[in-house]
Amino acid sequence: MSFKYDKLFRNPNYRKNLASSIVNRFGDSVDAIASSWIVYELTGQAYWSAIIYAINRLPTIFVTPLVGPWVENHSKKKIMVVTDLIRAICVGIMATGLLMGFLSAPLIAVLNLIISTVEAFRGPASSAFFPMIVDKDSYNEAISLNSSVSSITELVGTGLAAAIIALIGSSGAIYLDMATFIISALLISWMKVPAETLNTKALASASAYLKELKDGFVYCKGKKILVVFAYVAMFLNGILVPINSLQTPLATEVLKGGPELLSIFGLAVTISMLLGSLFFPVLRKFLNGKKTIIMMITLIIIFYLGLVGASPLYETRYGAAITLMLLSTALGFGISLGNMYINVEMFNVIDKSYLARVSGIGSAISAGITPVSAFIISIVVKYTSTKVIMIMAGIIAFLFGIYMLTSGTKAIIEAEREHTEASAMADAQRSTDEVTA
Repeated sequence: MSFKYDKLFRNPNYRKNLASSIVNRFGDSVDAIASSWIVYELTGQAYWSAIIYAINRLPTIFVTPLVGPWVENHSKKKIMVVTDLIRAICVGIMATGLLMGFLSAPLIAVLNLIISTVEAFRGPASSAFFPMIVDKDSYNEAISLNSSVSSITELVGTGLAAAIIALIGSSGAIYLDMATFIISALLISWMKVPAETLNTKALASASAYLKELKDGFVYCKGKKILVVFAYVAMFLNGILVPINSLQTPLATEVLKGGPELLSIFGLAVTISMLLGSLFFPVLRKFLNGKKTIIMMITLIIIFYLGLVGASPLYETRYGAAITLMLLSTALGFGISLGNMYINVEMFNVIDKSYLARVSGIGSAISAGITPVSAFIISIVVKYTSTKVIMIMAGIIAFLFGIYMLTSGTKAIIEAEREHTEASAMADAQRSTDEVTA
């Protein structure tokens, strides 16, 4: 493993890509705190925050699955640079508007819509760009390191946000986010990658574009492992909605505590996700895809049913805190296993010419389940208790686990066998070439 990490850091393109991710994540974590305060200060009404949150999600659901064909036939590097610069301009307008006094909630909504729309292009471009800068045998370590460093950066940025806002003001914090986008664009532009083979004529007409788009959906539907990945992604995003949307009633009604329990939950999940992503390359040596997914589901079941089953321990404040910390650690570790597995394996099983399209479709599917689940919970919670909803979530996770054991993991096993055979053939060819040389 140390050899593989050493190999990664000797790759200048990977170093620049990692640095770009770090500055982006730091700026976003500071901006997230500053923006929420700005919206409330300008309007004094919480519903504007909800409107802007919804606006941020819409392009992911409706734009991302449509841009894949266009992204695949244009320079991924240029797309990433241009979208970073557009985001920098929008954030700069927001900061200047706050400083000069012309910023309003509708303007923030428009700027956020533009930012979210260009991010719908950047996400698929980034996915398709990744194999151009990282060798296939380093995917585990590269994605693990990216995820771990991003989590650490987010923790640091969130922790420093209040101090940064106090020191340079909300507008200064947003200008800082603008600077991180510019730095990210510069780092990506300095990368030296092989020239891409682009077929710009493929999108010369509406019919050609629609054919490319249709081919992407047909490819996803025809590859069983991608259907399983979609189910797992939907499961992960949907199963987290109950805990994310009902944290406060969970703390008060079920755990019989206060806001301090929310902090314990957040910290335990974040730290365990960080550790899970950091140690994922080691765990994958012992866990195949089937075991990884089943362990993820088992840990989520333990979390939800454990919350209700451990009720006698909540009679004391320390009992509730320790129990929540242990269960939240299991949840965070399970989430990390599922996310890391999908993020790594998608590069192993998806043809490079389809990466942008599949990434866009997958992002839309996984993001779309969240508002649907939230809507369902908003209705169910009117007729039952938080405790019952936690039990229901555990049962749904259990049923999904049964499905994966009986049907879903067959596709995973087949895909891993194909990947192993392909890797063996590639190694044999490489050995033959070396002998010939």
